[in-house]
Amino acid sequence: MDQRGYIVEVMDDKTAKFQMRRMSACASCGKCIGAAKSESMDIIVEVDNSIGSQVGDYVEVSMEHINVMRALGILYGLPLTALVAGTVGSYYALGSVVAGHLLEVYSFGIGLLVTGIVYGLIRLKDESFKKSKKYMPTVTRILEDLKPIPGF
Repeated sequence: MDQRGYIVEVMDDKTAKFQMRRMSACASCGKCIGAAKSESMDIIVEVDNSIGSQVGDYVEVSMEHINVMRALGILYGLPLTALVAGTVGSYYALGSVVAGHLLEVYSFGIGLLVTGIVYGLIRLKDESFKKSKKYMPTVTRILEDLKPIPGF
């Protein structure tokens, strides 16, 4: 999936901030977290700027579908799996130890604890994800001869 927009800030030799308009076709993608309510609003995304575009350049950015899905799996799938596994696993593990309605409360609490641990591990790995640039959109070309997106 390719998007077009402007470079609004060059952070270092290989990284820049890219401003684009989030269209309704990509509204459910989730790659651009932070663009909350409107399906067509301007958002800023950190991109791999290996080609050396400058502030104000109109560029095309590639967001590979496979990497987007992997990132979503890491950010949402792993914690959800941890919540379910922690809750269900502790329910059966504590079944003979805790009786009554407290079993569900303890199981849910343990599920939340396991989810928090998984989020903490993801947070610890966040810097290595950023350094690898595997999940980061990439500037593929500078569009010098094309006109910008209407309304930009």
